[in-house]
Amino acid sequence: MRIVIMLTLALALAGILALFPHVADQPLRIEAFGWLFESRQGPFILLLLLLLGLFWMLRRILTAILAGPGQVWQVLRSGGRKRREARLRDGLAELIDVRGDLGTKAFRKTRGIVPAWGRTLLRAFTTSAANHAMPSTDDDALLTALRSRMVTDPSASPRPDMATRKAHLEAWLNVHPGAPLALKRKIDMAEEEGDWTVLVRLLEDVWKKGGRSAASIRPRLATAHMALAVAQPEHALEYLRKAHRLMPEDGSILLALGKTLLVQGDTRASRKLWSAHLETHDDEAVALALHELLRTDALRAYRKLEKIDNVKMPPARAWLRAQLAHDADLKGLAIDHLQALIKSHPGPLAWKTFGDWYAEQTDWVQAVRCYRKALE
Repeated sequence: MRIVIMLTLALALAGILALFPHVADQPLRIEAFGWLFESRQGPFILLLLLLLGLFWMLRRILTAILAGPGQVWQVLRSGGRKRREARLRDGLAELIDVRGDLGTKAFRKTRGIVPAWGRTLLRAFTTSAANHAMPSTDDDALLTALRSRMVTDPSASPRPDMATRKAHLEAWLNVHPGAPLALKRKIDMAEEEGDWTVLVRLLEDVWKKGGRSAASIRPRLATAHMALAVAQPEHALEYLRKAHRLMPEDGSILLALGKTLLVQGDTRASRKLWSAHLETHDDEAVALALHELLRTDALRAYRKLEKIDNVKMPPARAWLRAQLAHDADLKGLAIDHLQALIKSHPGPLAWKTFGDWYAEQTDWVQAVRCYRKALE
């Protein structure tokens, strides 16, 4: 590395002197101890760099001769052994942590070297995940990271218990703070254990630091908030609203949020939430839930949907309109709406609804036919 810097400096000076020849041609006079030396500035500077380069080369050759014939090539190579060992360690750390270029650049500069600690790492590779010793503060940092990666590998067989995996994971993050793979394993472990509070904290921290894309974090974060809503019903509305902000198009979250609003007596908010969702989404579960709210005043609810064009109406909303017409005792309109729906979007819910209507009229033959269609 030092010879590269020296050569770069020499080339830079040569370029500068070529660009400014009047500077290079200026006379240089050195007088000391009765000696007088006169030259031009440009050649003097280049000669000085050449002498430094020759001194470095002679020192390397002398070191190689004293080291013996078996070590000549290693000594003459640019970069010392310790520096190449450090690069190898950095490359292995990147590979274990899954960061950067996985050590590709560092490995190019470490050919022909296997340090003593490398044999320890190789032995660790041959040990199964369940047989690794518990981490210790006296262990080498790279060895700790490698063992922890193997122990926490989800595909390990047999798989170590949760306590062992947690201990290794904490040791990994102690020696390599912020290791992307270690953080990913910690997130997966919190999800496996059902520790939703920790999972939310970890996901939000990774998101803020830009460690992963929002598209990959949002679904898991929303799922964690949903689980917290179930585990802590007194804060369910708060968690479900957070989940809804993360995934506003998710029907299951929207359905749970609406039901929680109903439990708290806010029927109007639930109705508004579900109605807005059905304007653009084909969600049968939300349509069924909204029907339970609207059937008490079916005629009024039907009038709001009556004149909407079928082309602009998602199938779930079209089913809701037909069911409301039936509830309002507008049998002819209800059948027309449902037949149009079956013609354009035949589905199990539409056929089952037809079967229910026939069953109400005790027309069992037609009801059975419709139920079979639904099963198909």
